[in-house]
Amino acid sequence: MGLEHASIISKKFQKSMGRSFYEVLGVPHTAAPDAIKRAYRKQALRWHPDKNRDNRQEAEARFKEISEAYRILSDPEKRAVYDRFGEEGIRMVGPDGSVAASGQPRVVFSGMPFANLDEAFKLFEQVFGSMDPFASEFDMGMTDFGTFPSMNETKWRPRPQKKRKDPDVFVDLELTLEELYFGATKLRKVTRRVMMADGSSESKVEMLEIIVKQGWSEGTQIRFKELGDEAPNITPSDLVFVVKELPHPNFLREGDNLVVTCNVPLRNALCGYQTELKTLDNRTLHIVVSEVIIPGNVKTIHGEGMPLSADPRQRGLLLIKFNVQFPSHIPEVNKAALMELLPPN
Repeated sequence: MGLEHASIISKKFQKSMGRSFYEVLGVPHTAAPDAIKRAYRKQALRWHPDKNRDNRQEAEARFKEISEAYRILSDPEKRAVYDRFGEEGIRMVGPDGSVAASGQPRVVFSGMPFANLDEAFKLFEQVFGSMDPFASEFDMGMTDFGTFPSMNETKWRPRPQKKRKDPDVFVDLELTLEELYFGATKLRKVTRRVMMADGSSESKVEMLEIIVKQGWSEGTQIRFKELGDEAPNITPSDLVFVVKELPHPNFLREGDNLVVTCNVPLRNALCGYQTELKTLDNRTLHIVVSEVIIPGNVKTIHGEGMPLSADPRQRGLLLIKFNVQFPSHIPEVNKAALMELLPPN
């Protein structure tokens, strides 16, 4: 740059250096390049428009301002011009170090200032490797001939995010048969890592409410989307609770049916049997069997099984299995009498 040209610029701008890019990034004038880059990363993450949906208009303005400051201060040549002549000095200095003959400002460095978000997003991608704090790819678009467009034609736009998804995390949800019969509300506390605006992470405790519906069965899954640990460029895993049915002392569940086993003495199996059964909802069923009970016989009672998950007003079957108990010993004197009483076939 000629001495006379430097003198012209210096006089014009020494009293008005414009806004301070150093203040925008929050660094001193003596900041090293690494410190400037760290400051940009922090501020860009904080004011990224996708992270500030409630005040997006302000965030877009700040994001462009932060990008403009970093574009200048991260380039030694541009920074030197800015330190001497300010923001307007950058606009006045030509690529060859000359000043516009007309004295009017002219854009020197491509992409300055950031008139729209496209260039700011492009710079963000160059620093972070993504278009937003959690995306892993960006899309420049291609021409009809399969080549990348020129810089003037390029329109940077985010692709649908294709971040790597962490595998699902499965946790047992133990439930009693009564809870599956009546329904219940279960609370579960989870602790996970969440990303902060500055790129760090911290531990967060959340209380999850699980509404257990009537008729749920073993293996039913309750999925909480993306409630795993957060990390850069990672889609958090889903947290999946899996129903595990606890054993019941009286009933065995088979699908929508309930199974109960009654031990029947041989004399009752032959001469008639009566018993009472308590249901899960504490009602009493009177069971009467007048016919001969053959080992393995099953008595079916409709509407006394589990509620159907699709329509809890309907219920499955109650299956009563009979276990005929034979005596371990019969006196000889009784055997003859039994032979007379029992038919040969």
